[in-house]
Amino acid sequence: MKELTDWRAVCAPGGWVRVKALTDSTTVYMRLRGSGAGPQQRLNVHTVVMDSPSPISTHVWRYVPFQAVEEAVNGEGVLGQMWDAMGESNPYLEVLLRAPHEEPVSVEQLERHFGSAEELRGADDPKDVVVPGNMIMLSGGPQGAGERPPRLSRPAGRITDDFLRDLARTYKWLVATGHNAPATVIADETNTPVATVRRWISNARQRQFLPPGRPGRAG
Repeated sequence: MKELTDWRAVCAPGGWVRVKALTDSTTVYMRLRGSGAGPQQRLNVHTVVMDSPSPISTHVWRYVPFQAVEEAVNGEGVLGQMWDAMGESNPYLEVLLRAPHEEPVSVEQLERHFGSAEELRGADDPKDVVVPGNMIMLSGGPQGAGERPPRLSRPAGRITDDFLRDLARTYKWLVATGHNAPATVIADETNTPVATVRRWISNARQRQFLPPGRPGRAG
């Protein structure tokens, strides 16, 4: 089965997840529902809509990452371990459990449910970690931390989005590789006070390059 790194996945209100293949134009819309109430319920895929310019075969279905999506949105596997280490709650459930403004009933409405054409082009770009509006990108998957991002350098001028993206990648990599104090590591790497690094991390969260932190826990 392909992992989430082979697909680009975005959450939206109403339990919807849009999964876009990186190698072709296949797009899968999954609606997840759970039993019980509250943020602790486990969500599972109940509805699937696939849109593809080519005929859909059983071979295509075989590679749709149903299990990887369920594990990601329920905070299982590597993502769950990363959130625990970061002291954060599951950010995907908050988005998925919101009521949608309207119920999409067609592929066209589903596409609009995830944003404008320009926003979706950005969401489908594997080099871009920005997500449109109130959606949250599913990233990582069960493949582990991967290669270490390039070494960070302290910015000479104002803090840019490009720097915050690089900071977010480094932060996530440090957490995924078992560092319990990533802000301290980044401070040492950039020769910057830890308090300043924590402000950078806070800015990255505000820009949605990092998931929201859990109140009362250090970044």
